[in-house]
Amino acid sequence: MPDALPTIGEALRNGARFLTESETPQLDARTILKHVLRADDSALIANADSRLGADDYKRYLKLLDRRAAAEPVAYIVGEKEFWSLPFEVTPDVLIPRDDSGALIEAAIKRRDKNEPLQIVDLGTGSGCLLCALLTEFPKARGVGVDRSEAALAVARRNAARLGLAKRAGFVAGDWLAALSGAFDIVIANPPYIPQGDKAGLSRDVAAYEPPGALFAGKDGFDAYRSILKDLPRYLAKGALVLMECGADQADSLAVMLADITPENAIFTFCDLANRPRGAGFDLRKAEKKD
Repeated sequence: MPDALPTIGEALRNGARFLTESETPQLDARTILKHVLRADDSALIANADSRLGADDYKRYLKLLDRRAAAEPVAYIVGEKEFWSLPFEVTPDVLIPRDDSGALIEAAIKRRDKNEPLQIVDLGTGSGCLLCALLTEFPKARGVGVDRSEAALAVARRNAARLGLAKRAGFVAGDWLAALSGAFDIVIANPPYIPQGDKAGLSRDVAAYEPPGALFAGKDGFDAYRSILKDLPRYLAKGALVLMECGADQADSLAVMLADITPENAIFTFCDLANRPRGAGFDLRKAEKKD
């Protein structure tokens, strides 16, 4: 990296060249510089020939070093967008993925937005799934459950930041054990990676994201087993259940769901790339078939 203070445009180009191991070096450098300067894309473009101040440049270089060591950009800047909403993220929570939007789309497809639904988000992490649902269902209320108090603190801050604190509660517990009552929508993105697959993960995931949010036993299905054994007694009449899984797990998860619900209620769903992303069931569909 050059010693002289560069322009914004030069800093972006140099930063991208420095991030040789990143799959998205230009995006990473831009995201980090926007964070340092508290600027948006239009400001970077408009001021591309302006030179960085010494303090800003020093901080930019330090953050680039962190990214070069494979630390995820979301942890470096402390934020990740999901469902067009800004979410605080820390190393205590899984970084929201765009593919998880498939769960939100599945809920919107199957429920009227004006229904006064009761929602539970199991393994809420940053709270991104619950908050996204509450923005789409303005009369709904929900609770996010997580074993990690640190994750729950992040989720509470996100709900407050998005103006959802009055409709979102958060509870520490092991899946459903800490809850009472029945829910109209159960949504979950539990850990589902087999423990033996850790070596095949990218470094930024394996080294930085919380293992408890990633791995679920030898076959990756331990979390589903824990949830499903208790799930039926927490379901309201006509409940909708949506669970994220790996691309090669949807059919197996659907088989597991068949042990607790009518087969005609079960469905799988895909992400934007048309890859299997989850399975669930809709008890309203089963009731209509009866």
